Amino acid sequence: MFTSDAISYVPLFCTAAIAVVIAVLITIIKIRKTAKVSFIAYFALAVVIFACIYTASHPGMMIFALLILLTALLFIPYCIMLAFGKPQEYVKAVEDEAETEEQKPEIVVEEIQVEKLDLIEKGKSFIALASDSFSNKDGMQALLDSINTTCVQATKANGGAILMVDEFEDLITVKSFTGEFPPPYKLPDDLPHKPLRVSTSFKYAQFPLRDNIFGEVATAGKAELIPAPKMDDRIFENEPEDFLKLGSYIFLPLRMPDKDVVVGVLALSRNPGVDPFGDQEFDWAQTLAGFAEAALKTVLNFKQYTEKQELTKEADIASNIQLSLLPKKLPPLAGLNIGTYAEHTSGVCSDIYDVIPARQDRIAFIMMDVAGKGMNSLLVMAMIRAMFRLIVNTTQTAGTILSWANRGICSEPNADHFASVALINYDPTKRKFQLSTGGSVPVYRYNVAKDAIEKISTTCEPIGIEKTTSYKDIEFTASQGDIIICYTDGLVEALNAQGQQYSLASLTNIIKANAKLPGKDIANLVKTDIKKFVGNETLRDDQTLLVIKIQ
Repeated sequence: MFTSDAISYVPLFCTAAIAVVIAVLITIIKIRKTAKVSFIAYFALAVVIFACIYTASHPGMMIFALLILLTALLFIPYCIMLAFGKPQEYVKAVEDEAETEEQKPEIVVEEIQVEKLDLIEKGKSFIALASDSFSNKDGMQALLDSINTTCVQATKANGGAILMVDEFEDLITVKSFTGEFPPPYKLPDDLPHKPLRVSTSFKYAQFPLRDNIFGEVATAGKAELIPAPKMDDRIFENEPEDFLKLGSYIFLPLRMPDKDVVVGVLALSRNPGVDPFGDQEFDWAQTLAGFAEAALKTVLNFKQYTEKQELTKEADIASNIQLSLLPKKLPPLAGLNIGTYAEHTSGVCSDIYDVIPARQDRIAFIMMDVAGKGMNSLLVMAMIRAMFRLIVNTTQTAGTILSWANRGICSEPNADHFASVALINYDPTKRKFQLSTGGSVPVYRYNVAKDAIEKISTTCEPIGIEKTTSYKDIEFTASQGDIIICYTDGLVEALNAQGQQYSLASLTNIIKANAKLPGKDIANLVKTDIKKFVGNETLRDDQTLLVIKIQ
């Protein structure tokens, strides 16, 4: 017969076997990750198995009861964690959502990259077209039309326009126009509201850089996305015609990247029956505008370079001719010692002096400063010089000769420049001076008797301004030691590194301090002093000086 103690071993071994099965099951759960398994479960099962085996080999309920109690205590924190932790379904949902969010950007980035690559290819075509425009007189227009059409197609706009800024006139002008573009500005009152008339008017329109959306974008340099124009007080709607009703707009400034100067505006429009422009189209348009800016920079820089080369070439020719008009060698003049100084700036052809022994009783001195530069001013200079060389041989006074030359220049249709002139006639037989001036070329006299420098010329209009201007004569008799000084404004207005002018005072101080020297030496001293004053600064205007010393 089996005793009750012998039968009790059966439940012990069954309990141990069940514990082993549970251990195997939770191991599978852990491997498959179907639920969260804690190491506490393994430890509690191990305690149960050990309690069963130990009780079977060492009969006694005390040890078994203690071990079962320990197992129960181990399960308490595990149960608390499961009871008050996040539900497993929620955790899984959060993990699934996080996984989805991690995957989604990759897909979006890939789509954006494809679109960006397409925009980049379109933008690269702008650069290629810019390089082709160098050899084509209509290359700039072809480039603008290509940029405009490409931006319209890429953003699915209904119309587009490119306007360029005229920096000299403070205007912005339509240079390229395509599609349907309802004018966002007030149409002229006398313009019929017909599609062809309105589009033709806009195609050749000019706008000031204020009081309109085009000018404001060019002035502010800020891109504008306007999905609802009726809510924007900068936009004017010319209703009620359907083709004049407003949809949505994109306005983008076009800059010279290296100078951050706005040179134009790209404008795109969508009709009111179409979904308005959004951030995506705005971004696409800005991307293409960046390529357009690079292409325009290439073309505009090349244009500026070629224009500069042409101007430089023209200025070099003018400068060479100007130098050829200066006296190569001053003739010997009885009773006079002449000093001159002439410094010409690059690209400017404005100053000239001349000494003409006209007759026995007349030596003519001419100082001239022509407004402007280049070939036009050279033409005026050569014409005035030729007139003087013909007329000074007559018995006419300095004022009459100046008046005749003025009428001749004003009558010449191609002479659109004026000149400041001083004509000084000297009679060596009487030591008598007769002079007349027009414009900004002054004549000063160092009076040896007074040991003072005084201005003897008067202010009058330059020649070439008014045909009826009459120039007056100024006459005086000079004394031995007197000095006549004539100069152009570029000399006294020369600037040093601090922005200070050389000034008339500096010139007169040199002359007065060295009045006993010959005229040639005085002119050389002025030359040395002004070069020291200016230093390495670039000259902004021609500098010319004439010193006549009475011996």
